[in-house]
Amino acid sequence: MHGLIFVTWEKYLSDRFGFALLDTYRRTIGETPATAPLAHRVYSDELLLAGVEAAVGLTRMPAEALLREYGRYFILNGLTSKLCGYLLNQVHSGHDLLITMRAAHDQMSRTAEAILPPIFEFEAIRDDPGGLILDYQSHRKLCMLLEGTIAGAAERYGERASVQQLTCMLHGAPSCQLAIHFARASTVLPALGATPEQQERWKSQRDLADMVYAVLPDAERDGITLAEITERLRRRHVGAHFLRPSVLLDAVYHLQHAGLAAVPVNQQGDDLMRRRYWRVPRV
Repeated sequence: MHGLIFVTWEKYLSDRFGFALLDTYRRTIGETPATAPLAHRVYSDELLLAGVEAAVGLTRMPAEALLREYGRYFILNGLTSKLCGYLLNQVHSGHDLLITMRAAHDQMSRTAEAILPPIFEFEAIRDDPGGLILDYQSHRKLCMLLEGTIAGAAERYGERASVQQLTCMLHGAPSCQLAIHFARASTVLPALGATPEQQERWKSQRDLADMVYAVLPDAERDGITLAEITERLRRRHVGAHFLRPSVLLDAVYHLQHAGLAAVPVNQQGDDLMRRRYWRVPRV
């Protein structure tokens, strides 16, 4: 499971229940500063499931409620917005974000990181342009997390989502089927980042990410470092502002979280100077 899930899960616990509970949570699961989750790494599903169990004991909230809240938080929190901006900022509705997430999961499954994202299939609802029948299959059976994600997707674009669960794997069905309807909120909600200035900044970020993608090699054996990416872009006369390490690193992160760039999984001695990147063919 992608490290971003683990990092934002801990951010959710801290924001929702306070740092004191997060500190207790970390001690409960045996986490140390050396083993704290990192957004660019990959971790086992069992670690998250154990974390949810520990959080249930500490908060006295049902796992279903925690997962729904976290799913909404995952879509709306600042770290996800920053790292996944390449995808999030190209769509303008909850309906379209779900479709984009399906394509992104397919893309991520092709990386060398061997991430196994959940599988979504969609069917349009006749006479309901904002409606979808979503079929979800995953060995993790985290449909409550998915429901929270749908609510967050709607809220992100100033909408409301109504969700009816038709079948559920937790009750023995082969998949979870959800009937979803997106509609504009009756009380106007501000869509995230709708100003012309933000739109222009997002376009600039996407353009830079696309330029980085163009200079990455095609295979792991030929992976290149951030310094080599900088040099290749300099030869293409990319402006100095875009070659600043922090700006360039953001572009690389955007590609990673869209499943378009890969790095060695949990490599020993990995650091920003030596980390090597390569591109993943677009689906």
